[in-house]
Amino acid sequence: MFGLMRRAPRLPYCGTCKTIGVRYGQRSRMLLNHDIVFLAELRMHSQQPQWERAFRSFNCLAKPKEIPAALDYAAAVTVLLAHYRVADHADDSGKWYWRAVARLLSPSFRKASGHLRALDFPLDELNALLRTQAAREKNPQSLADLAEPTAAATAMVFSHGGFEHLYRTGHRFGYLIYVLDAYEDRERDARSGDFNALAAFPQIDARGEILKTVDEIELPAELHQRLRQNVEERLGLRPRVLCCVSRQTIRERWREAVAHARRMRERERTGIAVLGVVALIALLFPHHARGAASWREAVTLPFNLMALGSFFATPAGKSPVKRLCGDSCGGCCDSCDCDDCSCCDCGCCCDGCDCS
Repeated sequence: MFGLMRRAPRLPYCGTCKTIGVRYGQRSRMLLNHDIVFLAELRMHSQQPQWERAFRSFNCLAKPKEIPAALDYAAAVTVLLAHYRVADHADDSGKWYWRAVARLLSPSFRKASGHLRALDFPLDELNALLRTQAAREKNPQSLADLAEPTAAATAMVFSHGGFEHLYRTGHRFGYLIYVLDAYEDRERDARSGDFNALAAFPQIDARGEILKTVDEIELPAELHQRLRQNVEERLGLRPRVLCCVSRQTIRERWREAVAHARRMRERERTGIAVLGVVALIALLFPHHARGAASWREAVTLPFNLMALGSFFATPAGKSPVKRLCGDSCGGCCDSCDCDDCSCCDCGCCCDGCDCS
């Protein structure tokens, strides 16, 4: 899948990543699929599981002892879909490095397949369905027919295990993935001569079809809004939002970091050494540090991949930007992950988000 729901909340994102590492090896974490994180989030939406500390986003090295079923399932599906994706690239391109990746991934794939079979997932049916793609592309009947393997496979993944009510949601989501992928690959496929579903049916208004499909997907309001925003970004209808990037000067960041450390020291009655360490952490990772519930969580942030990513993306020497929420900044607060929004009362958005 293609990251339509990449702005997933921290806990499902971090929990799925850690589950992959625990079940299928640390190197398999690079396979993390944001749309499968969305699947885990959707399955847990009404369950509200009790998250233990190991699933929080502060320390990526902390391993959970017990794993919720939704994350366990999502991790296995992530590895499975990664295998299909790599195998497809290996067959289409014939490149040696894709075959090498497939061999590297095969132990994790066998383990994930065994886990899904133990859950009575129809793996053989899924394989047979996906193998029909090549024949459909040789004799294209319609866009819906071309997208059916992806749509039906996604529906199977979403609805398995007592979640039959998610079948239609998964089917439309899979159709959206296929059409959006074809839309984004049009120019590349035209240069390479590879098959493209939208090129086979040029009379279709691709953007209109994609937006119509988004409206047809049945989701809770907050999830549907996030999906719509991400799709519009992919279509170029709204600017991309870079979250959790501080736009303050070093002096401003240090002043706020010291103030944050002092508040935490007063609350937890820690020593001067802890004050200095927390201040340094808050300077390097300002948005993530604000979400730490204790100084112990704060000091683990250097072991957090999301925090490290925001550190290397941080522009220096710029003043913070505040924008009104809603249409004026594209709903930044609904998708930002910095835990610093206060839209309702003060009318401003995330301090530091690049909502331009």
